[in-house]
Amino acid sequence: MLKNLDKFQKRILALLAVALLTCFGIIAALLIVLHVAEGRLLILGNTMDDMAVQHIISTVRVDEVIPLNTDITIKDEMTVGINMVVESTIPFKAMIPVSDKMMVPIRIGVKDYIKIDTTIQIKNAVNIMVDDTIPLNQKMKMPIFGKRGPNIPISGKIPVKQKLHVSFNELMNVHSVVPIDLLIVDTLPIGLKMRIPVDLMIPIKIPIKSNAKIHFTAPMPVDAKIPIKLTIPVNIPLEETSLSVYFRKMAEGLRGLTKLSLD
Repeated sequence: MLKNLDKFQKRILALLAVALLTCFGIIAALLIVLHVAEGRLLILGNTMDDMAVQHIISTVRVDEVIPLNTDITIKDEMTVGINMVVESTIPFKAMIPVSDKMMVPIRIGVKDYIKIDTTIQIKNAVNIMVDDTIPLNQKMKMPIFGKRGPNIPISGKIPVKQKLHVSFNELMNVHSVVPIDLLIVDTLPIGLKMRIPVDLMIPIKIPIKSNAKIHFTAPMPVDAKIPIKLTIPVNIPLEETSLSVYFRKMAEGLRGLTKLSLD
């Protein structure tokens, strides 16, 4: 049959055969590519399914200042450390006995008269200046020829003015009134023995360092700014989010991408 064909027809048949073989080669290559694409799309679909059940794990750092202006109610008792000084006054009444000696400065003016009635002894000789007149009125015997004579009255005044050196061998009585005008400045010990009444309000300072339990009967207003510095670990399961549905749809779409179906 092929012998009856002319040369042109033979060339056409050869070209058709080559075209047919080329088509079969292309189809085989396409089938191989399709098979490889289906495998890779299957792997991508399975990967999307795995992604749908994965967890997003991260760390969130928070460094903020939160303003707080509200009323809070504290129901439980709180233990509070107390470190303070309490100032107060207490009444104090007492009778304080005092028994002591005090050195008291004195300044006393003494102006008086002192009577002296005593005896004194003068051991040393004393120079006495005598300036006086001795009255003379007496009778004197005048001896005549060494014998007794008549008594002759004598009357007159004898002036005496000279210095006498006199010594006293006996005690002398002294009777006199002596004027005293003195200023006494001294320090004298004075004994004190007495009871002093005391009625005072005494200020006291009491340091208190302790722990106390307190409770609050009413809400407490709070106006503050709270600094927050946190490092928060975040673990988000994608299976519990809406993204899981879309991941699964994308997985099904990838696996059915080579199928001739519009579902």
